[in-house]
Amino acid sequence: MAVTEAKHRDGPDFSALPEGCLASVVSFTSPPDACRLASVSPIFKSACDSDAVWASFLPPDWRLMVSRSASSLKELYFSLCDDPVLVGDGKMSFSLDRHSGKKCIMLSARALSITGGDTPSNWNWNHMPNSRFAEVAQLMEAYRLEIRGTISPRMLSPRTLYAAYLVFKLTRTRNGFEVRPFEVGAGFAGDEVGKRERSVQLSRTKIASGPPMRRRRRVIPLAPDEGDGSYPKERRDGWSEIELGEFLTEDGQDGEVAMNVLDTSNWRMVGLVVEGIEIRPKDGK
Repeated sequence: MAVTEAKHRDGPDFSALPEGCLASVVSFTSPPDACRLASVSPIFKSACDSDAVWASFLPPDWRLMVSRSASSLKELYFSLCDDPVLVGDGKMSFSLDRHSGKKCIMLSARALSITGGDTPSNWNWNHMPNSRFAEVAQLMEAYRLEIRGTISPRMLSPRTLYAAYLVFKLTRTRNGFEVRPFEVGAGFAGDEVGKRERSVQLSRTKIASGPPMRRRRRVIPLAPDEGDGSYPKERRDGWSEIELGEFLTEDGQDGEVAMNVLDTSNWRMVGLVVEGIEIRPKDGK
């Protein structure tokens, strides 16, 4: 019947194919495509929602990182997009990029190297309700900021352009972060050519126009639509993030990706809260 109806339409009638064949075809598309194709017909929906399709969108080694149960692999896929899984003794989180299914890894503050992090007068470790990790690092007082993190590219998806982001907050009592640059970078360790260092701001502030007040520069907040990539952005989870740099992964790649945030200006700093460094596909690529 379906074949007869297809003769009166332009193009082939794919719904006449067995469900297994449809699932094989859909598995070569993307998660958004599979969701759109599911609305074509009941047989398309059955094929597009099948575990055979969604297994192809999950990373090959997902079973090693996830013990979460779900009624289907499609449900598991979207739960990993929306609700990261803690791995590595709770010092890292694993999730999926919703568009591509590629791995996203976040290193907690405990997984980073923070200068003075073991000195209570410099850094305090505590829990914050809106953090995915048991502890975050809060800067009590320091005159030097140095945060470093590393990750093996084998923990990430191959053939992917990644970006690393510092995930942080500034408290109301912050000091030393307004209108001053911090040096950041991300890239493969030892690759000085490929690693790009740049200056960023950790505070969304600017110097007001007009004459100084009482010989001091007047600092004001940026408007929501102001600022470029050198200023932090608000995240949906209530934290802020600033891009440190980007790098490209390849198949079976060895080595280590190094990420850093540096300031050695000997300027007093108070009120930075670090949740970690997140590594995810750049713009869903």
